[in-house]
Amino acid sequence: MNLLLRLLLTVAALKGADILLPGFNFHGGFLTLCWFSIVLGLLNWILKPVLVFFSFPLLVVTIGIFYFVLNALLLYATSLILPGVLTGTTWGFLLAGFLVTVFHWLLTVLFRIRKYD
Repeated sequence: MNLLLRLLLTVAALKGADILLPGFNFHGGFLTLCWFSIVLGLLNWILKPVLVFFSFPLLVVTIGIFYFVLNALLLYATSLILPGVLTGTTWGFLLAGFLVTVFHWLLTVLFRIRKYD
């Protein structure tokens, strides 16, 4: 149940970034966003720990700001895995990485969803 709620929060965060950012556009409906969120979640689960490990010096030097660049890279990688679903510019991906992280965090706090329940 918790996993489904987190998936829906990711869908809401991605849709919010789609609405707010002109350089970040989804092509498709709700099910497409769900598939995109599932693939993004899998990439976050598999690749993000490796990326964080290898970019740790950059994360320390930039006081964590580089974390948003990692999120943008994962969004871009997901768009390469599912071609035609997402189009965006470099700044669109960077801002979307930031917005999706902030939206997801806010919605998680608002709905009191724990990560490991």
